[in-house]
Amino acid sequence: MSNKKAPFNITIEFHSLIRDLVKNLWCVVLAALIGLMGTYCADTLVYSPEYTSSCTLVVTTKLGNNSSYSNVSIAAEMAKIFAEVFVQPSLKGRAAENAGYGSFGGKVSASVSEGTNIIQLSVTTADPERSLRLLNSLLVVHPEITEMVVADAFVSVLKTPSMPKRPSNSLSSHNKSIIIFSCIMLCLFAILLMSILRDTVKDEKSFNDKIESKLLGTVIHERKTMSLIDRIRGKKMGLLIHGTTMVSLRFSESFHKLSTKLEYLNRKNGSKVFSITSVAENEGKSTISSNIAIALAMKGNRVLLLDLDAKKPALYKLFGDTYLNGPDLEDLLSGKVSANEFKFKRFKKTSLFLALNLKPYSGYNDWVENGSIEHVIEYLKSHADFIIVDTAPLSVDTSVTNVAKICDESILVVRTDVVRAAVINDAIVTIKDVGGSFAGCVLNDVYTPFNIAGQLGFDEGGYYSTHRYSRYGRYGRYGKYDSYNKYGSYGKYGSYGKYGSYGKHGKNERYGSYSKYSKYSGENDHSLLDDIIADELQGKDDIKIEDGELL
Repeated sequence: MSNKKAPFNITIEFHSLIRDLVKNLWCVVLAALIGLMGTYCADTLVYSPEYTSSCTLVVTTKLGNNSSYSNVSIAAEMAKIFAEVFVQPSLKGRAAENAGYGSFGGKVSASVSEGTNIIQLSVTTADPERSLRLLNSLLVVHPEITEMVVADAFVSVLKTPSMPKRPSNSLSSHNKSIIIFSCIMLCLFAILLMSILRDTVKDEKSFNDKIESKLLGTVIHERKTMSLIDRIRGKKMGLLIHGTTMVSLRFSESFHKLSTKLEYLNRKNGSKVFSITSVAENEGKSTISSNIAIALAMKGNRVLLLDLDAKKPALYKLFGDTYLNGPDLEDLLSGKVSANEFKFKRFKKTSLFLALNLKPYSGYNDWVENGSIEHVIEYLKSHADFIIVDTAPLSVDTSVTNVAKICDESILVVRTDVVRAAVINDAIVTIKDVGGSFAGCVLNDVYTPFNIAGQLGFDEGGYYSTHRYSRYGRYGRYGKYDSYNKYGSYGKYGSYGKYGSYGKHGKNERYGSYSKYSKYSGENDHSLLDDIIADELQGKDDIKIEDGELL
């Protein structure tokens, strides 16, 4: 395993932040409930009610001065002295004695409004009646002390005391709302902080910064168009790029670019067999494998797609019920069916042949160890241009590394914001350490950056990309003059037209790979023997086959 740590770079990717917020909305709800329950517990278990009785006093001077301004200023200074006297322990003790209490048992507060001669006097205790009685007692006994301190002023009651009806220290609805809101904001901040600091691959830039591998290509995020009923039932929908209008052009082009990379590796290194794996589950490994195989087949290559994920096979879910009948790949690996008799499922009318598994098989490790898988792959290499092997994730099946040694190249699928960068680098090093040839990574589920055009549903070219059928054309977003119309690449004079390689006078018209006697004509099930005979029939008008022999 690699001891080298991936460089830690903070990447802010807005789609990742939004996904984390949506995924963790339950935490936000819990935070609000915690704030609500906390205020309730504080009110009922910890809280001790206090009652405050208050009154308003005004201080006036006895000095005979013609200046009203001077009288107010002197009264304001005297009000401050009175406020100091009201809170003295001696006055509090005298008031308690006058009210018939052994001690005061509360607190007195006296404050002067700035620049005025008005005093706000209040008494707070644990009993509302006691608060009122002590405040009234203060108003009765204070002249005994204040006249000795300030003889030239007297205090008048502007607002008489009243019995407090509710606790003065209870949490108001406004304060409770502030506490709950603070809990919500703290939770949101924690979610966003963890999302930003999580050391995962969020986009191409972070991949290049953190992953020690070549990036073969990226696959954009593609929204699955499903009905509400299908979503409720949990129905799975495969995103395949052939024969469907449910995927966007950019999604399809992602796989055509990847298929071009594989063709380059084939020309450069002679690589035919590519194993496609991932570190964790649900990273889109099966979808990537299927669409790369389809893209290669659409270019005229004969492609075999093998499902070697014996732990949890998923390819049959992508291709649908049409491909459920027939032998499993297990029949070939276990020796129940020989390689030249095994019937592959042909995908529609393409040159892609499928060998699927419908259920897990416990004997998978034995097939790896005894060389059955290696023997089958070596035999198939001579009858196919490419073999795409869909394996189990590395984290759930250690035998994947043994399959990687058998294959010519290995490709690791990395889904954005799922697996930590250090774990991905360790997986790459592991494949290389066991002797496997590592081609690179495919970054899956990449969101396009936020921009005004993208949010309105337009791509970089200004085409409306939200709907699969646009108002400018019957068959696609490019309207009347798109690639499938009269003058497009499939039109009269296009590469598939009259003089194209598949046209009337083309080399494949009568006996070509899609002709009457083609290896791809007829039934969907094909054995390798059928393919070999089809190759030998090229250019022959009269044929006769008896017992599988070409005469």
